[in-house]
Amino acid sequence: MQRYARIAGFLYLTIIVTSLLSLLAVESRLVVAGDRAETARRIADSDLLYRAGLVYDLAMFASVVALAWSLFVILRTVHRDLALLALLWRMAEAVVGAVTILFGVLAALLAAEPDADPALVDAMLTARDTGFDVTIVFLCLGTILNCALLYRARLIPRALSGLGVGAFALMLVGAAAGLLLPEHKDALMAAWAPGIVFEVAIGAWLLAKGVRTPRPPATAPAPALAATTR
Repeated sequence: MQRYARIAGFLYLTIIVTSLLSLLAVESRLVVAGDRAETARRIADSDLLYRAGLVYDLAMFASVVALAWSLFVILRTVHRDLALLALLWRMAEAVVGAVTILFGVLAALLAAEPDADPALVDAMLTARDTGFDVTIVFLCLGTILNCALLYRARLIPRALSGLGVGAFALMLVGAAAGLLLPEHKDALMAAWAPGIVFEVAIGAWLLAKGVRTPRPPATAPAPALAATTR
């Protein structure tokens, strides 16, 4: 179990690093909010950088699949059916995430055309952003359930697993609100902050300390034999 816990810790940190690289090193430099033409021009002029961001995203969602598997291995002894449900939610996150990458590739191909239509590029990027919001919903559902199982089994400190439940419940509300009110999505991203803190914390904890080994249930001593002689 400790091996899978350390794998999960490494993958948590990998997901954080790759997602931040994609967001801060690529998208923040290429995507100009409200300016379709400038965004299309920047993507066309920095095709390699933009595609590097897609590779970061691919690495992130591949890590999500491996993380979901490792957490299932750890938590199936706590409650197999709920651990499987959490696995399926995280797998749904990865599948939808792969689709968002395809929209990103289409945006790059359209931007590279000599007579590129900025509106089409923007439509692909908007579809990608919306798909990413959907991945956040599945991420939150899976993480809340995983953290609830970790809390129940006391495999990590309850303060940490409780933080995960609260942080991703807040993020779930923010993601749902972002789908309903896309014009306020940037402001709602503040709801992600506690979740990022949690993923860094649990990743470091699992990598360094692993999980607590459940104690085997105590067995009652065999009853003494009654005397049969008279």
